[in-house]
Amino acid sequence: MNRNLDEKYHRLALAALHEGLLNQKIPEKSPCTKRELLEAFEYSGSILRENRSGEQIRIIADSVLVTCIRLARCLFFPREARLIVLQGKEYTLDMYSQTESLRRNIDDLKKIVEG
Repeated sequence: MNRNLDEKYHRLALAALHEGLLNQKIPEKSPCTKRELLEAFEYSGSILRENRSGEQIRIIADSVLVTCIRLARCLFFPREARLIVLQGKEYTLDMYSQTESLRRNIDDLKKIVEG
């Protein structure tokens, strides 16, 4: 897989999330719902747009946002969309581990933001 294909699926997943996943059908064996994914995406995005103070908040919010994009790639796009390139190496995304990561990070983010 090349970096261009990775970037293509990143952009497509981000666009689908911005559109509310309207034309996307969730797989039967999905570990999460569209609603859960969209709520996490919108929550983290709103925090990043508000430019809240605190480096830890921004780091976790960014992590949630990226995980939403990666999870959308796993759930709504062809198998090749699961391959990402990080520091020149290819990795395969898994919807179950991405869901676990999303839930853990969104819980951490809400604890920090909401007290």
